[in-house]
Amino acid sequence: MLHISKIFFRPHVFLLAVMIVSFPAETFALEHSILGQLSGWSSESRGGDTRNNNTGLRYIPRVILTQQLSDEYFIDTEISLNGYLSTGTARGESDSKLKLYRLKFRFATPQTEIRIGLQKINFGPAQLLRPLRMFDSVDPRDPLQLTGGVYGLRFKYNALNNSNIWLWGLYGNEDTKGVEMLETSSGTPEFGGRIQYPALKGEIAATFHTRSADAGILGGDDFKENRFALDGRWDMAVGFWFESVLQQQKTARVPYEWSKTATLGMDYTFGIGNGIYVLGEHMSAISSEKPAGNDDDMQFSAMSMNYPIGYFDNLMTIAYYSWEDEKYYHYVGWQRIYDNLMFNFSVFKYPENITGQGMPGQTDMMSGLGGQIMIIFNH
Repeated sequence: MLHISKIFFRPHVFLLAVMIVSFPAETFALEHSILGQLSGWSSESRGGDTRNNNTGLRYIPRVILTQQLSDEYFIDTEISLNGYLSTGTARGESDSKLKLYRLKFRFATPQTEIRIGLQKINFGPAQLLRPLRMFDSVDPRDPLQLTGGVYGLRFKYNALNNSNIWLWGLYGNEDTKGVEMLETSSGTPEFGGRIQYPALKGEIAATFHTRSADAGILGGDDFKENRFALDGRWDMAVGFWFESVLQQQKTARVPYEWSKTATLGMDYTFGIGNGIYVLGEHMSAISSEKPAGNDDDMQFSAMSMNYPIGYFDNLMTIAYYSWEDEKYYHYVGWQRIYDNLMFNFSVFKYPENITGQGMPGQTDMMSGLGGQIMIIFNH
């Protein structure tokens, strides 16, 4: 059965975007773009005595309207939907859904940008093990790089020295997002900000976010959750970066009030053949009753390699290891890209159960030993 989401669930955002984009301009005409992405896939995996199959079709149409106000100022809005049909043995039944994917309005000047609506917000240099995955669920193994958006207002200021400041306020995002374990309290706003500044041959940034978490599933009252983060990246002989997050949960319903997550990463391109790009990251996740404590910890490592085979083909492999579970899993993918068409073939081997919470999320079709074929057409 087809489930249609409440596309106008945020009618004030939609009406504001339409009204502003429709604002008459005497000099510049309203421009529009109609884009779309059609993808189909089939995956097969086996774990123990269980054999799973998942086959589906997805279409994401996008409409972008742009109004140039002057040579330096413009406004635009993007509306896109995510509709899919899938069937498989993992869930035992067919599934279909049509939902709003993006609905955002943007006002931009040479140094500022304001975005309001359902949008993607992400930042941080880490690619495989990401403590700063606060609002998105991008999976590095996903050829489509899909992620749900968040409803909110985001302001960004870019200074002339390449530093920038982000400020955001979110509302109406009760479902869990990013690395969250508990939903956001219904009817409560979230606030945060980020400042990024050049440092030596790279940049360093500090981030803060606060929200009210729903502890109903734990049998308690809502509580305040604060996150403080620091990250940086430098490109010298090799690329080097780090991400670190200190999280405080003010409630007695969780085992530890404080959690600390940090990732160190490096990358380098070896001059072999067409160039082998190698990336490695290690993440440590620590929980404690005090900010500087170490009552419980988990360690994860990840590595990826990318090799272009000619102009149209690309080979990629990603490997993860959980030191606590002593389990290793990997992914190998091959892409062939034409102008608007991409073929993606992949094989994988994942443990069926990973207890560590920092590893990338697994799905029904991404467990055990298996493979996937995906065809993507962009227009």
